[in-house]
Amino acid sequence: MVVGSVQSGKTASMLGVAAMALDVGVDLLILLAGTRVSLWLQTYERLLAQLDGSTADSAYRRRAERLILPQPADILHKQRADPARYLQRPLARQALRAGRPIICVIPKEDDHLLTLRRFLADMISDDYLDACGHPYSILLLDDEADDASVLDSDRSQKITPRLITALWSGDTDEATTRHVNMLATYVAYTATPQANFLQATHNPLSPRDFNAALRTPGATGAVMPRSLTYVEPAGVRSYYCGGEIFYERLRKAGDGALCHTALFPDLRFGETETELAGRRDALRWTMLSDALRCYLVGAAVRSLAPGWEHAFNHARAFTSAEEALTAARGPHTMLIHPSARKEDHFSTAVDVVRWAMAMPGREAEVELHEGAEERLEVSADGLERRLSHEEAEWSAWLSRFEASRIALATLPQVPYASISAAEWPKVRTALIERVFPNVRLRVLNSDPASDDRPRFEIAEDEAGFHVPADSLSIFIAGNVLSRGLTLEGLTTSLFLRGAAEPAADTQMQMQRWFGYRGGFLPFCRVFTYEDQLQLFRRYHINDNALKTEVMSSMDAGEDTNGPALVLQGATFVATSKVEARKVPLSPGPRPSIRLVEVEDGDLARHNIDIAVDLLGDGQWVPLRDDNGLERGVIRTEPVSLRMLAGTLDKLRYSHHDPDLGNELSQRWEHYARLLGIDDPLFTPPMRNPQNYGAEPQSCPYSIAAYLRLWSYLTGDHSAPGFYPTDRPEVPWNYADTLRTSTPEFYLAFRHGQSNARDSRLAAKGIKAVTRDRVANGRALQTLWGTRGYGGSYFGDELIDYYFHKTAPVPSIQGGASWRPRGHPGLALLHVVSAPELSTDLLAIGLGLPHGGPDHIAALRA
Repeated sequence: MVVGSVQSGKTASMLGVAAMALDVGVDLLILLAGTRVSLWLQTYERLLAQLDGSTADSAYRRRAERLILPQPADILHKQRADPARYLQRPLARQALRAGRPIICVIPKEDDHLLTLRRFLADMISDDYLDACGHPYSILLLDDEADDASVLDSDRSQKITPRLITALWSGDTDEATTRHVNMLATYVAYTATPQANFLQATHNPLSPRDFNAALRTPGATGAVMPRSLTYVEPAGVRSYYCGGEIFYERLRKAGDGALCHTALFPDLRFGETETELAGRRDALRWTMLSDALRCYLVGAAVRSLAPGWEHAFNHARAFTSAEEALTAARGPHTMLIHPSARKEDHFSTAVDVVRWAMAMPGREAEVELHEGAEERLEVSADGLERRLSHEEAEWSAWLSRFEASRIALATLPQVPYASISAAEWPKVRTALIERVFPNVRLRVLNSDPASDDRPRFEIAEDEAGFHVPADSLSIFIAGNVLSRGLTLEGLTTSLFLRGAAEPAADTQMQMQRWFGYRGGFLPFCRVFTYEDQLQLFRRYHINDNALKTEVMSSMDAGEDTNGPALVLQGATFVATSKVEARKVPLSPGPRPSIRLVEVEDGDLARHNIDIAVDLLGDGQWVPLRDDNGLERGVIRTEPVSLRMLAGTLDKLRYSHHDPDLGNELSQRWEHYARLLGIDDPLFTPPMRNPQNYGAEPQSCPYSIAAYLRLWSYLTGDHSAPGFYPTDRPEVPWNYADTLRTSTPEFYLAFRHGQSNARDSRLAAKGIKAVTRDRVANGRALQTLWGTRGYGGSYFGDELIDYYFHKTAPVPSIQGGASWRPRGHPGLALLHVVSAPELSTDLLAIGLGLPHGGPDHIAALRA
């Protein structure tokens, strides 16, 4: 698995790997180029230009060196979607006889894969392999590997992953190569590997031999240890602009921020559904208006730069392609993503047409004449009229672009010219003369068989050569733009899409504004709802955490190249392609270790010995409430997180000894690798490794690991993907966690009605409590005893507040609540009466203060 960033250069890396493989003699290169025809053609053209150094017209000149299937003439034919036509057996036989490598570029569609399997079985037969003087080597590069190559379960009827493995095995039920003289290597590329890591391991395509993460160019970066970015000497013009640029760097830049949000309207008290729908529709028009004005003014400003006067002039004909290319300078595009529904794409396009013709605020009243909805032409006259009625709203964008330029001025080698409000008359003229007549509206059909895609190459007709057709286009699309299709020159994005339970990998792919935007970054804007921006920000943080762990694994060597830990959130899942369960890191505000040992008397006495040892360490005093009633005993000095963790790790059970190979256990290894922690966090006894006998929130060894992790993260330490329990919307490093001290815990024993049976405990005045156990006797039904709901009487969860007097005392009215940040924690030990056994039992309840680290891991269901 090779993990990259959205629109960061994964295909270039993949073609580089292909080039190196061909250089060392790979016989067959198969490039799986997405599931849509548009992606197939895009990848094919890039392979010709960047790997083969040819074009569709000149590729034939190198046929003595390699065979590419389909041939350019076949892929440009209207029947190109028929693999039986483009997999030409005569050409393949010639290449095999001559020892030339074969390169196949095919879409990840079942009929193409099935036909390719038959083609390879026929061409590279067992007889051929028997006679072959060397192992026949196959390299298969899977672009967008989380799209169609994931197998969600061993019972799944999904055939695509099995058809991929059948290319080298010959059988959809086999994974090994079909002949001893055939060697196959499969490499998966994606920016969103969540499903690949979480899929069942029975899929032969699941990553297991190595994982790698690609870095992106930026202002900083180190080679060892690997960092997410590397230093790009060319400066910001060549930087990759991803989540760090869009969501973090200019987050507090005011008008210069690259993200503009609005609160999604919820139902108000006393409001009808009709009124709510009206407010939502009005907000949608407002957001559409802001985004369109931003886009059009940005185009006008850029058109005034030297050499840009004809960049968007589609009518002008040039005498040569080179002259047209010089005039084109670069596209300036916009994306509107209304929803996944195709009908919404067309209705939104019609709304853009209405907006251009409408008086401000009266867009919904515009009636389009017959045929206008099909032509989707943006009225230049209508735009000019609208500009004259709301000139202040249009001109305001000059100061906003300038604010962005100033905020970005500290980056190396910024190429941005000052944008003065005094230039508005020139910008206004450019809008009317250069922008309005040339802006185009494009709906990209999401039908998988569609070839409707952006056109950024020089156009030619009988009049001559022209700047690219989409040099100034507004694209409206949905899923077709969420998988690999690149929008060049994208400056303005309006993202209105929502989901009941968003999937991080799907919505990560939708962020097409990521990419190499450094040359025109001040003009870039994303318009969306505030809750959606928070999701985007969390996806970015989790994505960095995953890549950081992969890079740490790369630094550590091959022995640690297992799958990376996948994170998700309370309001979103990591992926919807496979079933996964959410496992929070924090054990919660009052985790209770209700496990008790009833089957092995030696282990039960061992646990009681732990209680005896604690009482012999430090000074213990009676714990009395405000009425003078002795509720237990308490240690006068609190203990550290690490000391409490060590105590919990000493507990022993015959029915709970978690196996380190369990996914719940392995996540602690992921944390250590991600955070650069050398000492193990999770240290179960490993006397008799087995499945978990309790959930992680009640496992003493998991709670101990959490306390160690908390102790390690307090201070100036990078923790990608983590956030404090009391501020889940804020990354750990952004919160005030860096200025807080590590919490300490008071140890206390809760008194019951009868003396403890162990004489050493009884001598200290410890009294056993009575608690019911579950049917098998291995755990208590409940642990905490008395409860208090405020006032002067504190329940067992807050019993230590009688002693240390920390204020204010939290209320537990309505259920469990966290202790405030900065308050001490509690470990309340219970000696539990068990008359039918040889000794009493030991259970522990904890009270945790807010401010500890948290996140939610996605583990296989």
